[in-house]
Amino acid sequence: MVIRKSAIMLLVNRQSSWKGKVRSMDILDLLEEFEAIIEGSGRIPMTGKVVIHEEVLYNYLDKFRAYLPQSIRDAEYIIREKERIVADAAREGEGLIEGAKVKCQRIVGESEIVKQAIAQGEQIINNAKQEAKGLITGAYSYSEEVMAMLQKELESSLKTIRSGREAIRTKLPPVSLNELQRSSALDEE
Repeated sequence: MVIRKSAIMLLVNRQSSWKGKVRSMDILDLLEEFEAIIEGSGRIPMTGKVVIHEEVLYNYLDKFRAYLPQSIRDAEYIIREKERIVADAAREGEGLIEGAKVKCQRIVGESEIVKQAIAQGEQIINNAKQEAKGLITGAYSYSEEVMAMLQKELESSLKTIRSGREAIRTKLPPVSLNELQRSSALDEE
């Protein structure tokens, strides 16, 4: 949302010491807190407009910006974890196959039971391949579930932000430059 400076009378009174720090809070709590600031702000008589300190407004914008990048970092971490899990599963599968081959060769080395050893070795290799395939499939399924859950959370956060922005738009109708100047002149009298 782009907040036009003509939409609100901004006072350049820098009273807050908060600069760029995000408190540990839910985005919904942050939106409710911002709404309370709007509702508790001074009103310009007979205009339906509110006065919000510029620093307070910018601080909340900083808080909103700081909240979203954490979600993005979380998504990047999940992607890296997915790649690590898939790579681990592939390595483990290769190790199982290699171990099965070694065991198969050892069994085949005995002349009396060559046929049985070949069949058993093939079965071990097939089992190892199936287990490796299962591990890889499981890793992909897990990654997909985690990514879907993260997507829902991000969509929910975006929906909440859009709702908050819409609420702000409905509570703060646009003010023309002439109205701001008239209001300033009335306040000075």
